[in-house]
Amino acid sequence: MLNRKFREDSIETYKQAERAYETAKTDVVKASEELFGERIQLKSIIGVNWDVINQLKNKPIEMELEVEKIEIEYRRFDTFLLEVQTEIAATQKMVSTAEAIAMSAATISMTPTTAAAIATTFRTVSTGAAISGSLAANASMAWLGGSALATGGGLAVGSGLMGLAGPVGWSILIAAGVFQNGKNKKIGREALEKATALKKERVSLKGNEREISELSKLTVQSRVGLNRLLNEIEPKLDAYGWDMRRIDQDQDLLERIGVLINTLGSAAKLLNKKVGGAV
Repeated sequence: MLNRKFREDSIETYKQAERAYETAKTDVVKASEELFGERIQLKSIIGVNWDVINQLKNKPIEMELEVEKIEIEYRRFDTFLLEVQTEIAATQKMVSTAEAIAMSAATISMTPTTAAAIATTFRTVSTGAAISGSLAANASMAWLGGSALATGGGLAVGSGLMGLAGPVGWSILIAAGVFQNGKNKKIGREALEKATALKKERVSLKGNEREISELSKLTVQSRVGLNRLLNEIEPKLDAYGWDMRRIDQDQDLLERIGVLINTLGSAAKLLNKKVGGAV
């Protein structure tokens, strides 16, 4: 049959590109899950340190303002995460039989933690709706292949060439043999075009993975730094009755408290930092 080999070779090229793409996608998911775990630990440490600073008596107004800024960033992540987790739980309760089948067939197993990790890692690309945890959760589940309910926007994952659900639809058509009776040349060209798009998307995903890994390293460093500062400062606070008026006489301790507050502010902002552009 005319151009039959061209069609078969082109589809095989597409399948190879798809396998490479799915591997890159899995790597991004794993990196996001690791970052999510580190962020939950950092969130806990920030909470402990914030409580310590909050217990200080007679704080100057400048310090009070800085503490308020830290709380705003901390609550921002907390609220966003709660919205994400609530939407994921609600969506999974409403999932239809057809969606359940699609979820079981997905390359990546979509657990609530995985969906939350993606939602809190990537910037949401809004199409008019307010950027919220609910929107991010829906976009996350759709990108993972676990829900068809995403509305209002997508995620800034990769280059966006493949849309929310990746190349799944085209792969299903191939597996079902839908193209067997089509025109060989047309099918071959389309397969090569989609293979090229997948290769470009894979490169973008690898870039995402590197960015996430770097963010994870910064998150770990921030957590370790906060732990160290807290261990250095807390015993000295007891000696001064946690009173800033008395602490004023200890210049070294004042400087350490200043470093702790600055580190807390940076850590809180780090919780909300997204991959794929500025939030």
